[in-house]
Amino acid sequence: MQLEKIQYASPKIPELVMQALIAAIDSNQIRVGEELPSERDLAETLGVGRGSLRECFAILEFLGAIENRGNRKVVMRDADYIQKAISFVRASNQPDIQQDFNEFRLVNEVAIVGLACQRATAEDLASIYQAIEHLEAQPDDYMADVEFHDALAVASHNVMLAATIHLTNSMIADIRRRLFTLGSHEYQQRTQASHRAIYEAVMARNAELAKREMELHLAIVSEFTEKYPDRD
Repeated sequence: MQLEKIQYASPKIPELVMQALIAAIDSNQIRVGEELPSERDLAETLGVGRGSLRECFAILEFLGAIENRGNRKVVMRDADYIQKAISFVRASNQPDIQQDFNEFRLVNEVAIVGLACQRATAEDLASIYQAIEHLEAQPDDYMADVEFHDALAVASHNVMLAATIHLTNSMIADIRRRLFTLGSHEYQQRTQASHRAIYEAVMARNAELAKREMELHLAIVSEFTEKYPDRD
């Protein structure tokens, strides 16, 4: 498959990956119902990191454009459908979107911890704690932060909330990278402590405390996104 190698420009990587995929479908290099090349081969062909490719795939899977079948991805929708899906990615690129994202997360993630207090199983709690340990062992790994919020969403046992948070995590990956890099030690320390406080409240089945701790956690995120804005 001769996909054009991505040139880094104004649009962010997930959008560029989608555009390359659309071009491949339009030119019949990839057909609806066919498997995509392996993640490794596709990342090399496009000239992007596998992490960036996964961010794009997470959005496309959520929107039903591709389907995960084991280690392979199958295209389920045509180029026109994927073109419409790009609007979701573009939303995260808007310079004034951060406040909207903060409000969206506040509404959804506060609800999630409340449900997790009622519904989390022992396995769910173990997954949340594992994410905390991962972040404490590797404090500069923003994916451990993603792990934590995904695990909490799963613990809500609400599939719509879990899927929505998974999509949001993909859309704000660049924000997480920036905070874990520029915010550095102070941001890492404060979010680690906040994650643990949320976990302990969920573990105690204290919904009011868990909601309050999540609000405090998202206030930390808002503080640091204002302190370290995107300069791209």
